[in-house]
Amino acid sequence: MSNSSIYKDVLMDHYRNPRNRGDLSEADIVRRGSNPRCGDDIDVGVNFDAETLAKVMFRGRGCSVCLASASMMTETVSGKSKTDAHQLVAAMRNWFTAEGATADDRPADNLAALDAVRGHSARKRCVMLAWEALDEALEIE
Repeated sequence: MSNSSIYKDVLMDHYRNPRNRGDLSEADIVRRGSNPRCGDDIDVGVNFDAETLAKVMFRGRGCSVCLASASMMTETVSGKSKTDAHQLVAAMRNWFTAEGATADDRPADNLAALDAVRGHSARKRCVMLAWEALDEALEIE
């Protein structure tokens, strides 16, 4: 089985069984990411414990890539400091948008499955939507 096939399986698992998807009414802050071009609409909610992202959740609708990325993002940043979360968002942005970025630039190993869509420019916005909403929440908090 190829890495591409494994990555697609991981993405589909996150899409079908999203982690940390649910009610955001108890979140300290909620920020929305929207992509009217393809209909993705994601809210990201964060609960803070001082400088730590104690809990990160999302709700919304979107394509499989958008929802899988949101699910993976919540797993990756929960428990991180605000500073570390900001750095992860910046690293994701670089990995997905910088010319010449490679799999070696991936900010965390558990995000490897996103390699399957990294080369598709139309999917970059789908991947980054939840990450950008998180970044906005961190800027305000």
